[in-house]
Amino acid sequence: MHHVEAPAKLTIRFEVRSRRSDGYHLIEAEMVALSFADLLKVDTAVSVGGVTMVADPLLGDADRYRVVVDASNSVVRALDFLGATAQVEVKKRIPQSAGLGGGSSDAAAVLRALGYQGDPSATAILGADVPPSLVGGHVHVSGIGDEVELLPDLRRDYVLFLPEFSISTIAVYRAFDRVGSDGGGNDLFLAACEVEPKLRLLADELEARFHKPIMLAGSGSTLFAEATLAELGLVSQRTSPELELAMLSTLVGSVVVVGCHTLARPELNEHG
Repeated sequence: MHHVEAPAKLTIRFEVRSRRSDGYHLIEAEMVALSFADLLKVDTAVSVGGVTMVADPLLGDADRYRVVVDASNSVVRALDFLGATAQVEVKKRIPQSAGLGGGSSDAAAVLRALGYQGDPSATAILGADVPPSLVGGHVHVSGIGDEVELLPDLRRDYVLFLPEFSISTIAVYRAFDRVGSDGGGNDLFLAACEVEPKLRLLADELEARFHKPIMLAGSGSTLFAEATLAELGLVSQRTSPELELAMLSTLVGSVVVVGCHTLARPELNEHG
């Protein structure tokens, strides 16, 4: 039995360079692995495989963490990619469609647990975020997400703001093709706000409340600040040794707030 963690992926800089004829976008991005993670159990001592996804009750609304287990599921596809049989249980903490690469990170964790030693770029077939999640740590990402270059380890604290709403990555890229970028640190922010107007309302409210730059994670819906919960004047309702959580009431509804830090690659190996 392997007990592994699937760290969230945080995109701290994101640029869209161009759009290919097949519809895929070429990007330049800087990403880090976070201590905020899904938890996996991988058992290969079985004759019949299967995947179970359960929501961590500490994170609130289970609907945000409910993942369909079918042929499109990232863990199922990772097992098929390896030709492996295993029972995998995933405790979901990273919400769906939140811009944190949760599904890709789950797939990468399964690949690591089962000893995958191949080219990380080959795993892009499982999802654009799988190669950087597999490499882990602090990375520069280009191409369609399949070209990954290691960067020096980065030690930073981040606070994640997880709203109740999610945002479709496909819808955001379609909106980007119409509206372009506003020139901020994430080229997808304007498009994400076009898809979900509540996102801008939340970002503006958080900046006014905390007097910190608020950034978009990936294609959203997660927002983040470089800070600790204490620096923002928030009290951690820690109910688990590895989780720093707070709740926030906002104009767009309740927001789960997570305090976390970056993982260096040696730490990632310990976690995975």
